[in-house]
Amino acid sequence: MKIDKTTTSIIVGALSTIPYEILTTVLKLLGYARYSVYELSSLMITLNRPHMLLGAFLSMTLGASIALILYKIAVECFGWENLIFKSVFLNLQCWILLEGLFMWLIEGRNLIPFRPISDYYSHLFSVIIFGVILGLLFRKYIKSY
Repeated sequence: MKIDKTTTSIIVGALSTIPYEILTTVLKLLGYARYSVYELSSLMITLNRPHMLLGAFLSMTLGASIALILYKIAVECFGWENLIFKSVFLNLQCWILLEGLFMWLIEGRNLIPFRPISDYYSHLFSVIIFGVILGLLFRKYIKSY
């Protein structure tokens, strides 16, 4: 059976945000982080009212977009070698860009109080986990076909 690899990569990218959310939620419950990834994503729209469902939609859309970029550029142009490294690298680049935008648009305008440094580390570690999971799922569901 032939599958549409582009669509599969988008679905895999959206679903890869779920472990990322679980990890950041656990870190939030442990008192290490202030916001989970879905809550932080929702602040881009709501500005100062975190909302889990809106954040899930935004985060999954972003995860799907990153997965599409990974598939179209990193995999199709450069091949399957070092896929997990490519995935983590791309996700770290996106995280740096999004954190900069978030700081400039939300925290820089005092819409929410500045987050503790531990919040940044929890999201950084979670982005790495997201990249690893995305790479593994790509290898399992896209490369095998």
